[in-house]
Amino acid sequence: MIHTTALWVSLLLAAQIPAPPVIPKDHGKVAASTTDGKPRWTASWTMEPWISGGKRAVRFTETGSGRYSPFSQDVQWSLESIWLADKDYFPLQFQRTIRDMQGRILAVEKKNFDPLSGKAKFERQNEKGSTETSTFAAAANTLTIEGIAGILENFPFEKSEAIQAHFLSNEPKLYDVTIEPRGKERVKTATGSIDCYKIEMVPHLGLLNVARPFYPKTFFWFSAANPHAWVRYQGLENGPGSPEIVMEAR
Repeated sequence: MIHTTALWVSLLLAAQIPAPPVIPKDHGKVAASTTDGKPRWTASWTMEPWISGGKRAVRFTETGSGRYSPFSQDVQWSLESIWLADKDYFPLQFQRTIRDMQGRILAVEKKNFDPLSGKAKFERQNEKGSTETSTFAAAANTLTIEGIAGILENFPFEKSEAIQAHFLSNEPKLYDVTIEPRGKERVKTATGSIDCYKIEMVPHLGLLNVARPFYPKTFFWFSAANPHAWVRYQGLENGPGSPEIVMEAR
């Protein structure tokens, strides 16, 4: 019988998205709108090298405000996400706090991943203080939405090969997905036109695959020139039932 820890370490080494030799320090802004151009929200983000448990990591932060699903009023939020980046990327811990525009807490969402046990715990606390908790298996190639644009900047674009992954959404639900290259496109942005690599995240829904053509597709665009900076996202804002949006770097 293979020892659980040894098996997990071997899986971790096989993770699909490699971390760069040097984690960059960066920051920027992003704006989201509906596909017909109506503004939804704006946010500012940071990315920086980090250390967690003595290992290399990367820390993302985000602060934003505007209309964000599933809330019917304008909200504001803050987010901290940390990914291990010792060799390959692996999600570690995440917390998003959502408030109304007067500062009252509406929800707190947490995800915590344990590389040794191969488990992920999701918690959501609502404004009344009630907490829902779910636990999932977390293979080495698991991704999550928080910080994913920065992680996918290291997708092996030049190889033009799809990669297998798992995706833990904020429903919460764990999906099997493939991330598939879709060639190059010239993308017009608020700051000018840029040549980009385009990739698609394709969910595999088992028996529900017959319904997949009726769901919006999920696309990411990254600059064709190194270091392949994230440029645009198009897909659901916050999982099934939320609006389809276009999100762009500013």
